Amino acid sequence: MKIAEHLYIYLWGDPRENNCNSIFIDGKTPLLIDPGHGHRVNDLFGRMREDGVDPERIRMIVCTHAHPDHFSGTAAFHGSHQKIAISREEEKYIEDIGRPMYVQQGIQMPDYRVDFYLREGDLVVGKHELQVLLTPGHSPGSICIFWPRYKILFSGDVVFAQGVGRADLPGGNAAALKQSVKRLSELPVEIIVPGHGPVIQGSAQVRSNFEFVTRALANVR
Repeated sequence: MKIAEHLYIYLWGDPRENNCNSIFIDGKTPLLIDPGHGHRVNDLFGRMREDGVDPERIRMIVCTHAHPDHFSGTAAFHGSHQKIAISREEEKYIEDIGRPMYVQQGIQMPDYRVDFYLREGDLVVGKHELQVLLTPGHSPGSICIFWPRYKILFSGDVVFAQGVGRADLPGGNAAALKQSVKRLSELPVEIIVPGHGPVIQGSAQVRSNFEFVTRALANVR
């Protein structure tokens, strides 16, 4: 679904499976954020084609973190021309903790590669100027992406509508998650596209949502 110039959002709405929302940013270097589960990538591609977007045009894949429902879809791009990026901290997490977690969930670890690492700071993709924020807590190397032009935050599994990401999975840290939420709440955000669930639109709604989740995290140490 196209929601703004260059910006397409594909929300996952099937309650029978925990797949993630995906974001496509068109332009000189077309960017896909969070391809989702590997066996659902063809579904995503079909929805993109319905919008007139050819998935073959994708040049960069960014994963907010390496849990299977966000990262395993990168296997669909193995051996291709697309560049795959995560944070260096998250790659270390994959090898130390993530790989055993995949096995525990009965999911085969994808034959992945990382072409470059995302660091805190500006990320210029074609003519689009984005900002990368390291936001640990749900996973050690989790990132969020802020697009100042639209005041839109792609929050991965850090902040949802009236909720936050789990911190009880391997590598999770509730205190770090609380600090990450605080950082995000200080941004001039008008739209949040979370890794799961509905989009939060409007500065008042965004502010109210941050107030709600901040209260929920008040006793976290």
